[in-house]
Amino acid sequence: MPKRWVFIALIILLLIFSFTYFVVHFYRFLVSPINPTQTLHVVFEPGSSVHHLVLDLQNQTAMPQPRFFLLLAYLKGATNKLKTGEYQFDPGTTPDQLLDQMLSGKCILHRFTIVEGWTFQQLISALNHLTTIGHQLPPISSEQVLANLRLPAENPEGLFFPATYYFSARTQDTDLLKRSYQLLEKKLRDAWEHRAAALPYKTPYQALIAASLIEKETAIAKERPMIAGVIVRRLQANIPLQIDASIIYGLGVHYNGKLGIGDLRKDTPYNTYTRRDLPPTPICSPSFASITAALHPDQSQNLYFVAKGDGSHQFSAHLADHNWAVQRYQLDQRYPYVKKTKSCQSLWYLSSSMRVFLCQLKSL
Repeated sequence: MPKRWVFIALIILLLIFSFTYFVVHFYRFLVSPINPTQTLHVVFEPGSSVHHLVLDLQNQTAMPQPRFFLLLAYLKGATNKLKTGEYQFDPGTTPDQLLDQMLSGKCILHRFTIVEGWTFQQLISALNHLTTIGHQLPPISSEQVLANLRLPAENPEGLFFPATYYFSARTQDTDLLKRSYQLLEKKLRDAWEHRAAALPYKTPYQALIAASLIEKETAIAKERPMIAGVIVRRLQANIPLQIDASIIYGLGVHYNGKLGIGDLRKDTPYNTYTRRDLPPTPICSPSFASITAALHPDQSQNLYFVAKGDGSHQFSAHLADHNWAVQRYQLDQRYPYVKKTKSCQSLWYLSSSMRVFLCQLKSL
């Protein structure tokens, strides 16, 4: 056999051996865990490449054959398709499984809950203390927050829907607030389209304001449409709403935990004793249940309600019945100063019948 053919045969054998060696070792690489005993955490940021991923993995574990990983990513078409986010890889994850997880975007999701009834300041405070989100909103005014978010509104109160939001690493606080605002807009728009007839609200925003009052007044589901009905009938009759939660909101930092006569007399845009319309903005972020109730009030004749002290309320259609309910459920707690009052005129904020009723108590 000529030497040339011997040389060719040797080359072929060498190629077969090399190919077999490559296939065996590449197969072992595919089926061997990258992290046999430890959990790996990887944050794959926007702009990162497979090379960055390989370096990150090598820093956390002694990954063999990094070139095989690059080849696998190329063969799977994953070099430019890996989803950004924060990932956790359990012990025993193979290279193929790792890339599949990143291709599908199954990353770690953090969560943040906007609680029903929160004010905007409570929302911002909770968001600022969240360590799993990026912070773009510095300590600025409400108006500046709206400008930063580029939202078409003058006041942010009540514009963010109470729900639990899931987000991946590197999500910004502005992104989460925009999601919440968009969800509120959708929920409110859908509810408005299916509202009851003959409501005194001209816009969905007015219904949102009413819903926030309902949210603050009761946590009992069956009472929401009942309070909504009282609000509707008082607005239609041009009667002050007389909702304490709105007054408290208007007082802001000046509220000391207990409403007094001076607080009820202090005229603010949110004083529903001195003013006969809705407050200018919501006073909190209302739940969808409260929004629904605002747009579907009950059909009773009730014009009054008073807290019983156990979380529920007593509803009345007539003032005499309401006066009796006030005497039974709240007189000793809410009006402890009645017998000490020198003049019944200091009870100006009550109806005339109620003043007569309370002043009679002074003589007891």
